[in-house]
Amino acid sequence: MKYRLLALDLDGTLLNSQKEITPEVRKALAWAKERGVYVVLSTGRIVGEAAEFARELPCEDLMVTAGGTAIATASDERILQSWDMPCEIGAKAVEAVQSRPVRVMIYVGSKIYINEYSNRDFVANYRVEGFHANKIVVEDIAGEIRRNHLNVTKVYAIGERAVLEQALAEIRPLPGITITSSGSDNFELLPAGADKGRALTRLGELLGVTPDEMVAIGDSDNDAEMLRAVGMPVAMGNADAALKNLAKYITADCDHDGVAQAVYHLFK
Repeated sequence: MKYRLLALDLDGTLLNSQKEITPEVRKALAWAKERGVYVVLSTGRIVGEAAEFARELPCEDLMVTAGGTAIATASDERILQSWDMPCEIGAKAVEAVQSRPVRVMIYVGSKIYINEYSNRDFVANYRVEGFHANKIVVEDIAGEIRRNHLNVTKVYAIGERAVLEQALAEIRPLPGITITSSGSDNFELLPAGADKGRALTRLGELLGVTPDEMVAIGDSDNDAEMLRAVGMPVAMGNADAALKNLAKYITADCDHDGVAQAVYHLFK
């Protein structure tokens, strides 16, 4: 099988533990691109953040963003297709997190709503320009959602596990949502049926590439459906054990150029 598309998660995959893309990984992506491979980002980050990375790399203009709830363009940060939660379901999910001592990111289209508790931390510790350019700081995010009839595409919360579990106890009974995570210190809520695999399959249709012709590389639970969807699922060496069980190929970890190793092995 000749693979024609390479889908890449960002954190823990393209980015190493220092949140950097190494020269060797950049070189490998350029090598794949020269051979006619479509290189696409498939990330949990919002459109503006993902585009910031995509424009620096030999990537296609099309991207999967917001954990698989949107297909967007890097060049003009435009959402082509999205999946979201009904307004009231999104508001109830947000209520469960916004009043607790966890940092929240509430995705609404290309914008991201955060409260002041979250903003204090993100201003000090989160340096991605695309995030800060698209954030809206509102104390009562759930109220804002209801007042403006907003449909939420993703709810992200990060903090102490015990506090997250308190919020999840309120969230799990809600209909029409999927719960996943990118680590033990966080969770993500998506509309039921929305995931990176579904969005990547749709992106492939736009490019004329079938799932069997795709390679996908990831490291955590929110990459699982993407790996299930493609012909060649690849897990990073630093991936969760469950994700490694889905993989046909396991590469080195993100601090040892695992993406580059997989690219040279699979596209030679």
